[in-house]
Amino acid sequence: MRYVLLFWLVLFFTCNLSLGQESFLGIQNSQRKGMINALMNPAELNNLNKKVEVSFFAVGEALDNNILSFQDIISDPGQWETLFQSVSEPVNLRTDFAVLGPSVGIRFDKWSLGFTSQLKGKVDVIDFNPDLGDAIVSESTSGSSDQIQLDIPYNQRINAVGWMELGVMAGTSIWKTESQSLSLGSHFKLLFPGTYANLGMDEIQATLLTGSDQIRLTDARGNLNLSYDDRWDSGNGLGFDTDLWRGFTPKGFALDLGVNYLLKRGDKPFVNLGLSMKNMGGMTTTENQTTRNYTMNIPQNESFRIDNLEGSAEEIEQQLVDSGYFTIARDISQNRIHLPQLLAAYVEFSPVRQFQVSLYAQKRIQDENRNSQLSTSDLLVLTPRFIAGKLELYSPWMQHQVSGLTGGLGIQYGGFFLGSQSILTGLLTDSNRLDVHMGLSWGF
Repeated sequence: MRYVLLFWLVLFFTCNLSLGQESFLGIQNSQRKGMINALMNPAELNNLNKKVEVSFFAVGEALDNNILSFQDIISDPGQWETLFQSVSEPVNLRTDFAVLGPSVGIRFDKWSLGFTSQLKGKVDVIDFNPDLGDAIVSESTSGSSDQIQLDIPYNQRINAVGWMELGVMAGTSIWKTESQSLSLGSHFKLLFPGTYANLGMDEIQATLLTGSDQIRLTDARGNLNLSYDDRWDSGNGLGFDTDLWRGFTPKGFALDLGVNYLLKRGDKPFVNLGLSMKNMGGMTTTENQTTRNYTMNIPQNESFRIDNLEGSAEEIEQQLVDSGYFTIARDISQNRIHLPQLLAAYVEFSPVRQFQVSLYAQKRIQDENRNSQLSTSDLLVLTPRFIAGKLELYSPWMQHQVSGLTGGLGIQYGGFFLGSQSILTGLLTDSNRLDVHMGLSWGF
């Protein structure tokens, strides 16, 4: 059972933890305007440094959690057995990964156009109960029995998703003088779903009994959502089918909208303001998806051993139904996944040529506890930046919804950048975030 619930948390992101979505924070407010800036706000497409900007690649990774610090992972990487024992609040983990593929932007007089390609993915643990987590991970072998009351009024989730985007950008300057401009932009994205999985446990009221080599539920009520890709090969326990990422077809779309105001002093930016609404849309899972909702009803004088659940997702489903305690409430043939819609705003201030400071904020709009909703985090990022010609040194400091305060460092020279939002706090003090980003672009 421990592998079923922690499959996405351990294997999926540890195999793929070389990419990142939120990890471009810091570099996206650079004075050198390229496609990374336009992804933050499509109106920035009108502010490209060169007439043509080509992004060859950009990759990164971001892992945020509220239970393990950077130093904890380094000092004891094999501490999964005691992961939940010292935690009293719901466990949250966010890992975002993305690759910006070949992308290009072209700036004309009052109009600009762009093409983007991205590969994205997320693995999230959302408000997971630590008592339930500790029982599953440790699989208590003590001779004594423990009884824990679970009263969880919200939906706790483990969620994993991967998809590809192909996008077209368009922007225009609706008002422009020698020193000021006001621009609008949009980014239309075709979505190609790859794989999706979700385990949601909603409104759980139960008694958890742990004893010698067993974990049981009794006097239990609640709802269970189980969604998985049939192409996940669980014949060997923890593997993927070889055709998991084949046969991409568009099954959804999303839209980003943005507005930007730029005030220059001479030929350099002085104040740059932006506001954008991102990820308005969603996608439908592939035909290989199985999604079912169950209602759980275990009487007080009976119990169900959850530690006996093993095998493939289909086999586990059958064990639930055969127990008589889980009833299928709804069988969904096609699952609609909603992207993590957010509102983003920023201000960039450059009092002198050699210095810039930016403030970026984003706020999630939708409820991340819904089973069909992908998650994103609320955050605030302050980034001072030293500028010497083509060279930029920047240090992003972020307050993250899950990992708290982190500080990092990065360098950019022309179109090449390399940095992290957590390297300083991770090495010098302590941090619950681990990330890195890197990319290369060229303008002419």
